[in-house]
Amino acid sequence: MAKLTQEMQDLVTSEFPFLATADKDGNPQVGPKGSLKVYDDEHLAYVEWTSKTAYENLKATGKAAVAVSNKAAGTGYRFEGTAHVYQPGSEEYKAAKEKGSLGDGTAIVVIDVERIYQLGHVPEAGDLLVEGAPERRGY
Repeated sequence: MAKLTQEMQDLVTSEFPFLATADKDGNPQVGPKGSLKVYDDEHLAYVEWTSKTAYENLKATGKAAVAVSNKAAGTGYRFEGTAHVYQPGSEEYKAAKEKGSLGDGTAIVVIDVERIYQLGHVPEAGDLLVEGAPERRGY
């Protein structure tokens, strides 16, 4: 996994993140995720409320990207990785809810951060900053 620095974690906490997904045919979808938060230094998580396009895409492909930036500072990051969708009643849902201090919804999504890219008004925008080998861990 790729590790989020304290600066990255602070940015996710203080700014409004957007989740990008794609369906099985590669059609993109992007939208805000107000419940998204830092789960730990290798994962992001959010409570799914609507169970619409992003939810269906994640169930179909498991691929997610989260972009967050501070417009005034001209900085930001894109976090890419594998999403795990946990349904209410499952042990994974209960564990993720407790560990992440997450509320109830139609699902809880935990994203393994596998790659981190630079965003912002800098020549390095789009550069890969961190890449970690995916590894499956219990939540």
